[in-house]
Amino acid sequence: MTINTQITNHALSLLIRCALVGLMLPAFAQAAGSSADSSELLKQAAAYQSKGQVNLAQNVLKQALAQAQAAGDLRTEAQVKNNLASLWILASRKYRAPTEEPDIYLLESLKIAEGLGDKSLESGIRANLGNLLVGMGNYEDAVWNFKQAVDQAEKDGNQELAARCRIGMGTAAAFHGSMSLAEEFAGGAEMNIAKAKNGRDKALLYIKLGDVYSRMMDNASDRAQRGAYLVKGGVQYHKSVLEARKVGDEESQTYSIGFLAGLYETEGRYAEALQLSREALRLAQKHKLYDAMYQWQWLVGRLHNQLGDRDRAIDAYKTALDNLTSIRGDLAIVYGNDNSPTTFRDSVGPLYYELADLLLSKADGVNDETARTALLVEARDTVESLKGAELSDYFQDDCSNMVNAGAKSIGQMSPTAAIVYIIPLESRVELLVETKSGLKKVTVDVSSRRLMDQARLFRHHVERRTTYFFKGHGEALYAWLIEPIKKILEADGVDTLVFVPDGALRNVPMTALFDGKEYLLEQYAVGVAPGLSLIESQKATSPNSRFLFSGLAVERHGFPGLPAVVQESELISKSFAPTTLMDGTFLKGDLVDTFLRNDFRYVHIASHGQFSGRADSTFVLTYDGFLTLDDLENLIRPSSYRGAPVELLTLSACQTAAGDDKAALGLAGVAIKAGCRAALASLWFVSDQASALMVDEFYRALAKPGTTKATALQHAQTVLRNDPRFRHPRYWAPYIMIGNWL
Repeated sequence: MTINTQITNHALSLLIRCALVGLMLPAFAQAAGSSADSSELLKQAAAYQSKGQVNLAQNVLKQALAQAQAAGDLRTEAQVKNNLASLWILASRKYRAPTEEPDIYLLESLKIAEGLGDKSLESGIRANLGNLLVGMGNYEDAVWNFKQAVDQAEKDGNQELAARCRIGMGTAAAFHGSMSLAEEFAGGAEMNIAKAKNGRDKALLYIKLGDVYSRMMDNASDRAQRGAYLVKGGVQYHKSVLEARKVGDEESQTYSIGFLAGLYETEGRYAEALQLSREALRLAQKHKLYDAMYQWQWLVGRLHNQLGDRDRAIDAYKTALDNLTSIRGDLAIVYGNDNSPTTFRDSVGPLYYELADLLLSKADGVNDETARTALLVEARDTVESLKGAELSDYFQDDCSNMVNAGAKSIGQMSPTAAIVYIIPLESRVELLVETKSGLKKVTVDVSSRRLMDQARLFRHHVERRTTYFFKGHGEALYAWLIEPIKKILEADGVDTLVFVPDGALRNVPMTALFDGKEYLLEQYAVGVAPGLSLIESQKATSPNSRFLFSGLAVERHGFPGLPAVVQESELISKSFAPTTLMDGTFLKGDLVDTFLRNDFRYVHIASHGQFSGRADSTFVLTYDGFLTLDDLENLIRPSSYRGAPVELLTLSACQTAAGDDKAALGLAGVAIKAGCRAALASLWFVSDQASALMVDEFYRALAKPGTTKATALQHAQTVLRNDPRFRHPRYWAPYIMIGNWL
């Protein structure tokens, strides 16, 4: 993570916090003209929102909306809808119904304001519309709406609103790469702020203006320009400090001083930055500003590391992570929404990886094997906690119930398997390999960026049956991920590799990695896990247990038919006696009834499905509609509660979205979220004939006593590879076993 990125991410967090306390919500301050009750409700909602209590703020606003509509108070209705939209711009989708979209509410409130001829109200709405459009990447329309709001705000003498809008314009221009415009807008905002009267608002506005210059630093054309923006940003933060001290506003000082410390860090003034960051942290602790506490503690850790004190840096990082964990659910307000320009992982992921990096580096200097192993485990657990947090962020709910805290060691689970935990760091990749003989670390001299670039190229080419360009990329990945650990694997007689991948590697078919002569498929059975703590460690039940087959062979909802689904059903019926829901009986209601009457241990769904980087865009097709991830969970999880969890969920004909590094989160997470021990799925769509053959060979192999799911899959893929029709990895490689491979 570069220093520029650090500052930008910190600035983004502050930007959002400022919004939560009213900086970006001018309508709250425009309650004049509303009824007394409505005005009080608006103030109450603003207070809840300032504390990040989204549900409470939303409930109060909906109460105010109902009152306004009942009274026919159009102005208050417009205000409330504007405020609800503002809340939803910041908050994740989990806080609103599918029909509650911020753009709809903003347009409705705008229409009311225009009908009333209330230009002041209209300007506040257009300011929020500009914020929404910036988040959507529609910078030109954002600037146009901000400009309309600025013109009216200056007519009204509302310097604070004018400044907010110009800052929004500067942010949009900086994102768009228009540096000259960004400077022009920033200069205008500075003049507006100077004319503003409210000291606290001025302090916050100076911080936001400093944030604009921080964004401009990222797009600077040369070092001189970057330095100029750095100085200008520092000036704004310094002005904010002075303004906040003038009015005794210590909360604003927390951010002003912290950002100034971040700029000093950029300049290499580490000792001065450390002093400032400690002061910012003290104020954050005093006022219980937990979002600021983790940021400034993180900054303290980075500075200690720069000053050569690794142990104190580690302590600071751990404290920062503890503070972050305590508020992580609230951070979904910031990062788990459709309009955020960054993601939870991009923003806070570096905290986890930087701590892991420090722990791994410290382990290199420790001779005592027990102490060294403890540091390796701690580093792995740190990354593991990020993986759990990322899944929770993806699903927009608390996934703590997914975590298997009592996971067994690999030696207890399978003495011939190895867990390969991949930790990509900025300058190197660390492989933590656990076999029956213990946990070992292998350092690979390749940057995470280079590794991920190769992974994406490999995935891109391996899907194309007409070329073998993928082999070069597959060889590079093999050289980095397999060759360095070969001696460890051979010494312990390993026949199964279970990868815990990261980033773009989650979309890579590991079995197709190539050593120049052989595919990895020919050397090892392969499984994939989204995280160690998410593996259910119990031995598998017999596949002769209750089996559900559901499929869609006919064309539905614009998706083509899958004729081989009938063949899949027939082939499975030769080995098992499944309950079958096919075509017209593959209905959501019938699925619910069937699961209520039975505890299935094996569930096979053969239908079109799409797994994307957004949980709400992930689905499996049924005859009468779509199964969402929530639908699958509601169907399957009750079996876990009854002590009979689904052993394997097979998703045939489903696929991950091409080029989407987060798509595999849904694919990996679906089984875990639904309470399944494992899932068999495909990274891309495979021909009907190949899929039917794979399914047949997989289940026939799995039915044999002592066969693991991973080895059954290896067998089935090998059969496909040996078939002249399906020799290309395009046909056999996409199938992956996720979760418990036993």
